[in-house]
Amino acid sequence: MPTPATTPVTLDDALAEGISERTFRRRWAILATLCLGLMTAMIANMSLNLALPDLAVDFSLTQLELTWVVEAFALVFAALLFIAAAIADRYGRKRTMMVGLAIFVLASLYAPFFASTGAELIASRAVMGIGGALVMPTTLSLVNVVFPSKERPRAIAIWAAVAGVGMMIGSVLTGVLLHFFDWHSAFLLGAVFGVVSLVVTARIVPESVDEKVTPVDWTGGALITTALAGIVYTIMEAPSHGFDDTVTIVAAVVGAASLAAFIWWELRATHPMLDLSLFRSSRFTLSVISVTLTFFAMMGAFFGMTQIFQLVMDYNSLITSLAFIPAMLPMMIVGPMVPRVVERFGTRWTVIPGLLIIAGGFGLMTTWPTIPAYWDFLIAMSLITLGMAMVMTPATNMMMSSVPRNRSGMGSAMNDTTRELGASLGIAVLGSLIANQYSSNISSVAEDLPAEAGAAVGDSLAGAIAVTDQMSTGGGTVADAAAQVAFAAQEAFMDANQYAMAISALIAVGTAILMLIALPRGDKSLSAEPGSARGAEAEEPAPASAASTSQ
Repeated sequence: MPTPATTPVTLDDALAEGISERTFRRRWAILATLCLGLMTAMIANMSLNLALPDLAVDFSLTQLELTWVVEAFALVFAALLFIAAAIADRYGRKRTMMVGLAIFVLASLYAPFFASTGAELIASRAVMGIGGALVMPTTLSLVNVVFPSKERPRAIAIWAAVAGVGMMIGSVLTGVLLHFFDWHSAFLLGAVFGVVSLVVTARIVPESVDEKVTPVDWTGGALITTALAGIVYTIMEAPSHGFDDTVTIVAAVVGAASLAAFIWWELRATHPMLDLSLFRSSRFTLSVISVTLTFFAMMGAFFGMTQIFQLVMDYNSLITSLAFIPAMLPMMIVGPMVPRVVERFGTRWTVIPGLLIIAGGFGLMTTWPTIPAYWDFLIAMSLITLGMAMVMTPATNMMMSSVPRNRSGMGSAMNDTTRELGASLGIAVLGSLIANQYSSNISSVAEDLPAEAGAAVGDSLAGAIAVTDQMSTGGGTVADAAAQVAFAAQEAFMDANQYAMAISALIAVGTAILMLIALPRGDKSLSAEPGSARGAEAEEPAPASAASTSQ
């Protein structure tokens, strides 16, 4: 008997789930369009890191302002995901996505053509975050209602693969552009993606709304937005400012209090923004945990690798960007195949091996020499992305299948928020661990140098390389001493990175053990029951309250 993964999907299957014939026949083109919109939002997350030195010069930015050029987008983006998804469910997912793309494009164009101060630049990034928040959860919501239940796991697998590599693709494309052009190209890249996505979305994507016309929980939305803003700000700033910083303490208290108030309100609200009873489902709760911890470990690894490429292996920004591409291929290739693996072996025996493969990749990173070869990176990171494909696809499917299809935004917002929180935590916690361990490792060398040089060497590997490059211009014994200090700094950083990667490996193993204990045995289903809710019906008459748009 054929499995659900191989049973052909018919038009009757789609019609039974409320998906119109026109939408069904165009579903793969719709998916491609949604992935393009997803890429637009994901690119902005990483696109400016390589352009920061140029921005610092042109705008005379302080280190704090440089930090906020990057973090303004991430903070606003993460804080607004829930409210944006709820608005999309209620007032139209396609309409919300298009508004988000328009906002994103306008903000992307403002920065290179009109911004003249650091404050304007940061503000444009924050507005880009608003646009991104309106786009990203909406894309997954639409995937969930456009595809019949038999095909939904495969479609979500493709979405998850694009989401997983989107940030790195943004970094790669930006690196290539910056090699030939200046920082303006980093903003224009996002604008071009946004314009193309906006045009194609208007043409191809059907409108889809919550046909039950569930009211937006504005009180819950305000509370969760405040909570996420406070929590994400604390995660971002605590490593550099310390937990005793007044602003950090206020942000943490406001975030925690707002989260507690949100939980209290959601338990009493008639139409909650997040149905907390979902956490009674082991599938939903475990998917949240696995997504968070997987992105925690992955982003921590990427944070360290960028510095290793440039400061240890001596790659320029272009080569650094291109070096990530081969390691991303396992996720892109294997991700769409994972639903069949789940159908054959079950969710349990797909996710657990995936987590162990991730742990193996991190384990290999702990064995690298002071100056690793590219093959060391490629093998280890390829294992990590392969394992992520095996974890993220089932986890995303479990999360989306746990919510009613008319409230797809709820599951999508939860999925995107856990990714953002996991990534922010990974960079903050593992980045802080690397920095502290590096300072401890290099302290004996830094103490033997003149005060100013020693402080720079002790602060960071980048500072150490800058000092030793300057020292080496003296030639002779001074240059030899500089080479020794540079190697000692690289060795200290690699030891610190190995320490962080060992912690990442332990996190992956611990998550695997949790999944072994808690995931239901014999679960080979990824999607919700067919017909659980009405899907996208762009071309059929909709109730007046559904506000369906024409194609």
